[in-house]
Amino acid sequence: MLDRRIHITGDRKNQRHCEALRSNLVLNCVTILTLLLCFSTTAFSQSPDELYKSAAQLYKTNQFDQAAADYEKILRQGYKTAEVYYNLGNCYYKLNNLNKAIVNYERALKLAPQDEDILHNLAVANTRVVDKIQPVPALAILNVWNNVVSVKSSYGWAWCAVAFIWLALLVFAVYIFIAKGRFSFSIGVIFLVISMTFIALAARQSDKEQQSDAAILMVSNSFVKSAPDVNGNDLFMLHEGVKFQILDRVGEWSKIRLADGKVGWIERGNYEKI
Repeated sequence: MLDRRIHITGDRKNQRHCEALRSNLVLNCVTILTLLLCFSTTAFSQSPDELYKSAAQLYKTNQFDQAAADYEKILRQGYKTAEVYYNLGNCYYKLNNLNKAIVNYERALKLAPQDEDILHNLAVANTRVVDKIQPVPALAILNVWNNVVSVKSSYGWAWCAVAFIWLALLVFAVYIFIAKGRFSFSIGVIFLVISMTFIALAARQSDKEQQSDAAILMVSNSFVKSAPDVNGNDLFMLHEGVKFQILDRVGEWSKIRLADGKVGWIERGNYEKI
């Protein structure tokens, strides 16, 4: 009886061992197949540089839909630059897709606020928007501040700040080790204050670039409601390409404000954030 029990226990151990080996084999096969799939996907996918060259060539040959597809692939890979958004906007404009052209021009403008080509093409696209919104005049000092902030991108202001910080450190080093004069110390303080100003401008411009409360209407037209409900009163109608600010969200509805101060509610699926 003792020998039989030992024999049965040994068989069970061998069975468990075989099951464990089979499980490990299956797991290893799945892992290898997954790695091969990832490698093949990476190997056959085009790099952003290749896609950019391909899109540029397709655009030159008037294949605007395929060029737009390549630019979209670049964006999906995380390479979001003003040039890519600008070129994508051009593709959609050539395809008579006004709303997508405008939303991509606006995204490009956030990254390069003083680019003349972007400003020009956006202005041309906006001439085709049905709704002509006259913005409420802002305070003169706010206009001046916004114009100053928009002179450079956040990276541009950040580089200016870094440059003046180094200048300040250099002047302070001269003050400490070479000439301990009031003039050199004052110059160092001035450079430091200028660098702090550039840091503030970089932070403000970065906030403007990251803000997502601006949007473009992506449908041909949409009624703006008095309440976040399909049964709300129709206040006015907007057409594709018009820009507005998102103030609030309730369920599938968003409260918006136009540049002229008008406020109302539209469905969230009708717009795309800049």
